[in-house]
Amino acid sequence: MRSESGFSLIELSIVVAIAAVLAAVALPNMLAQSTKAKLRGAVSNLRGDLQTAKMMAIRENAVVVVNLFANRYEVFLDNGAGANAGNWACDADERLLIRRQMEPGVSIDLAATNLDNDRTRFNDRGLPENFGRIVLVNSQAGQRQINVNRLGRITAP
Repeated sequence: MRSESGFSLIELSIVVAIAAVLAAVALPNMLAQSTKAKLRGAVSNLRGDLQTAKMMAIRENAVVVVNLFANRYEVFLDNGAGANAGNWACDADERLLIRRQMEPGVSIDLAATNLDNDRTRFNDRGLPENFGRIVLVNSQAGQRQINVNRLGRITAP
């Protein structure tokens, strides 16, 4: 008598087909979660970097600028010598604190952001010159915002 062990080709095909169906159902949900996580991470990074800018302005007793661009932002001490002090631009003699690229698929919606000229700066008391909202969007049309109020409170509802 012969002992049969293993799987037949039909049994193996059925298992592979079931696995393919389950993967097809689960994969879009996993990708959507990944996109949402990138947006949440970008909001968290920007909010933390705004807090850092505020604290550095107080600590250094200087003006700290945050310039926003569609795919990145930069934070620097705007204390250049002579005519360059307070010009909102990161000159060679000014210390760059943070330059961060946005995650792939995430950007800053400059049209929905209501800071004057897409920038703000914190004075030596931690108060912002421009206040309002910064809107971040992802490739799946999701969006989150960060609010900076006139007293320098930074929230991400």
